Amino acid sequence: MKKIAKNSLFFIILFLFLTVSGKILNFDFMAKNDLSHGKTDVYAKLKSEPKNSLDVIVIGDSESYTTFSPMLMWEKYGFTSYSAGQPGAKISDIKEVVNASLKYHHPKVILFETNALFRHEIPKNKAESTIAHCLYKPFPVMKEHNSWKSLILGRREKNYMGFTINAKVRPYYGGDYMKPTTKVAIIDENNIKVLSQIKKKCDKNGVELVLYSAPSPKNYNYKKYNALKQLADKEKIKYFDMNTDVSVSIDWLKDTRDKGDHLNYEGAKKTTMYIGEYLRMNYNLPDRRNEKLAGNWNKLLKVYDKHGKKASKKIDDYVRKSEDEELYFGFRRH
Repeated sequence: MKKIAKNSLFFIILFLFLTVSGKILNFDFMAKNDLSHGKTDVYAKLKSEPKNSLDVIVIGDSESYTTFSPMLMWEKYGFTSYSAGQPGAKISDIKEVVNASLKYHHPKVILFETNALFRHEIPKNKAESTIAHCLYKPFPVMKEHNSWKSLILGRREKNYMGFTINAKVRPYYGGDYMKPTTKVAIIDENNIKVLSQIKKKCDKNGVELVLYSAPSPKNYNYKKYNALKQLADKEKIKYFDMNTDVSVSIDWLKDTRDKGDHLNYEGAKKTTMYIGEYLRMNYNLPDRRNEKLAGNWNKLLKVYDKHGKKASKKIDDYVRKSEDEELYFGFRRH
């Protein structure tokens, strides 16, 4: 009898903890305090933005949110945007983000960074997904479990509409990684199927879906470019690649944070400007800098610019130090 009572008390306490913590760690609280991060971050932030206030949403894995700065896009063009990528995202994760985005906003364009299309995924068991969904609804803290870790451990990283400023420099010395070939990489059939579903969802909601490939020697080569070009033509989706276009002018000795996998702040500035020009030339996006929402964007922009200048100086100092070492020791890095 005592064992039953003890077990009952445990489940009552667990129920109260999940319920109360779920009420505290809601979308607005997490977004306001920069507590949400990882894969759950996008849902909190997308919902916390004024409804239908975002005209461009970027989706994909980490290659997406490290190559697109919404604040720079705002400063230069007045476009409202959000980097809704997720670390290590698979195609099913991206589909879920699209569904959430269209629930809260009506963007003109959704930009899909393509690296996740080459990530293999075993389709989820339908029953398992249904059970998880049923648990997440009454107990959101189960889905947002990383948030309470941030709250307890004090780990906060300033989020600028999905983009974070990174001033690390770890050069890539590998040389030309986009040598032309007629070979074609393989894209998983399930990924193609889900991409088609995303395209249909966008079409239904009057949103232009655009594929793009971020500069990354670690993740891209010409075989993948050929595969993506063929897929885009087949699915009738616009596509642009920043690995084959030399006008992006990435300097792999200073613009990457991790030897050619992701870009740092200086690299992201270049890709953001490239994407901004693409959007300006191809879509009639509104300049919202004179609208009511401009106040909040400009307030965040001031903080962003302050931290951005510090990051640029840190990167410049690294480059200067590296050049001094080369001059002193009489060698060049290759």
